[in-house]
Amino acid sequence: MKNDRYLPQALRKLALVVVSIFIMTACTEETMNKWSRQADNFLGEDLTVSYVDGGKVVKSWTVKDGKITTGRDDQGRAIGYYYFWSIETGYVQLPIERTLIEEIRK
Repeated sequence: MKNDRYLPQALRKLALVVVSIFIMTACTEETMNKWSRQADNFLGEDLTVSYVDGGKVVKSWTVKDGKITTGRDDQGRAIGYYYFWSIETGYVQLPIERTLIEEIRK
């Protein structure tokens, strides 16, 4: 009898998983990217972005709400440059290989 009570709950969870998978596969990649960007904007953190050369930080910038953009290759890896708008100087473009990104803890 005890298991009878858990059966509807398990079916609800299974139905939720099936519907979620269906929705995700029905969406285009652009739609999923758009949702991801909206979530990043909503959940964004303030960041410190630093340019590093020879193991030393040359310069640092502050980015509000974690809005940093980059190009992507076929596997989705970041390539080329990071682009962002800093509080201090406005638009900044930095090579990925020499960039350090840290979350500002409040």
